[in-house]
Amino acid sequence: MGGPLASHIRGVTETPQAQPASAQPRSTSVPGARLRPAASKRRRRWRWVLVVSATAGWLVVLAGLNQAPPWTALPSAGTGNVIVNGVSVPVRDYHKLTSRLMPGARLRLESDQDLDILSSGVVALQLTPGTEAVLPAAPGRWYGRSGVARVDRGSLRVTTGLRFDGAHLAITTPDATIRLTGTTVAVIADPTGTCVCVLDGTADVRARRGEIVHVPAGTRCDIARNGNKAPRAGEIRGAERPKLQDLRDRLQAVMN
Repeated sequence: MGGPLASHIRGVTETPQAQPASAQPRSTSVPGARLRPAASKRRRRWRWVLVVSATAGWLVVLAGLNQAPPWTALPSAGTGNVIVNGVSVPVRDYHKLTSRLMPGARLRLESDQDLDILSSGVVALQLTPGTEAVLPAAPGRWYGRSGVARVDRGSLRVTTGLRFDGAHLAITTPDATIRLTGTTVAVIADPTGTCVCVLDGTADVRARRGEIVHVPAGTRCDIARNGNKAPRAGEIRGAERPKLQDLRDRLQAVMN
């Protein structure tokens, strides 16, 4: 069979013969076209870098805004020292003392006057001479809204401020855990046990052995050291009422 038709069939069915390299058609691709996928990947990577960096920056700003004001020691008219984590600091050197007041710091007041410490607008603490306590973290503005203090011996008076609203502070003693949600209160740890005196607000007291006791304003709760007696309720101690009133009223300008 010959003719144009046979030639056409052979052209369709026959496998094309490889051409010499010199006969191969030259690529018509544009130089640099193969770099486009890599460039796209780089752009996506930079976008992620920018997103992560912006997110990290906002988290840093948020953490800074959430953080409560640092603990500050107020000027004291007393003489003596405050032992902070084993380091003795003159009680009148309130700038140096403030620089050492960090959450978790252990304090022992060796002075003849009370010492006031506050996180402005959040919570104020007053240590009496001879008190040994562990400083809590002041509750944050939006999260981290709780703190834990400890009183091993002596008296710790507490009054909360406007920014404390909705937060929680727990105070532990050798005999009990006291939970505060906005109040003015004294926690007294002595050799016979713990006394909680509430001027304003309320406090919930849980003895080492026993259930939670609700302590309303104007009353107190006594917990025995050995734990074999039930907590006793009574009227707030007469000596504590004016001390708590003075602390609350004197610091009102910086707490509200």
